[in-house]
Amino acid sequence: MSRPVGVTASAVVAILGSILALLFAVVALASPFIETTKPKPPDTTQFVIVGAAMFMALAGSGIWTAIGLFRLRPWARTSILVFAVFVAVSSIFTLLVAIAVPMPPDISAGTERTLRQTMAAAFGIPLAIAVWWLIQFNRPSTKAAFASPIADVASSRPLSITVIAWMSIVGGASCVLGLLTGTPLFLFGVNFNGWTAGVIYAFLGALSLYIGKGLLDLRDRARVLAIVWFAFSFVHSSLIALVPSLQKGMLELHRGLDQNQPNPIAFDEGGMLSLIFAFGAIVAAGAIWFLIRNRGSFVRA
Repeated sequence: MSRPVGVTASAVVAILGSILALLFAVVALASPFIETTKPKPPDTTQFVIVGAAMFMALAGSGIWTAIGLFRLRPWARTSILVFAVFVAVSSIFTLLVAIAVPMPPDISAGTERTLRQTMAAAFGIPLAIAVWWLIQFNRPSTKAAFASPIADVASSRPLSITVIAWMSIVGGASCVLGLLTGTPLFLFGVNFNGWTAGVIYAFLGALSLYIGKGLLDLRDRARVLAIVWFAFSFVHSSLIALVPSLQKGMLELHRGLDQNQPNPIAFDEGGMLSLIFAFGAIVAAGAIWFLIRNRGSFVRA
């Protein structure tokens, strides 16, 4: 069967986005060596390297997926759908944050309007592309083009489980980032620093990576662990979103990390924090629902 025009266009867009991600990686790696007149923040070399590596990984996966789309590989259709869901969710969340967070009081109304329009365009375009991909790759004609006589585990894995699996893998990678950069950890009102935070980051990262790989392999034990983990995340996020004393503790930790940053931007930290963790609680609850709903797809040991 011939390749649909929409699939070809999607592959081209994926390659262009991957090139842009590579450009971001190069700029991130070059930023510590660029001379500026403003004072620089404390040493952030580890963050820069890890951030650049993440951009490179996104670029590599994008190019790999685009090649699979050109060749009409079934796994490439799943990959682009998973990426579309991530882009759509993150773009919607960022747009909500951009609307909710007030601008600094010293800027004019015209400048504020321009900034908000710029942010709307910057995240509205990826959202539109993600919606296009979700529609394009769920059309019957596109599914037929990617039909393959070769059966594999991906064909029987629900898309929602694939998204949750990669969400867990990305979460595990972020825990590794926290471990490498020595970032303090806040859990249920308690601040953890130093080696204690490192041990917790290592445990949570290993657990998330194990859950993600197990969900991709449709292992029921990983599904049960994932339900427990997302239930923990739901309770933690809900408490921080609703309990002022917990919010205060996390805001104090945040201010401690930013105390050496020049020219901090003022915004409603409490409202921002509530929005972030309310969104996290909703995502965790949705993941639990899909894990329970699709339990018949998993293989019990």
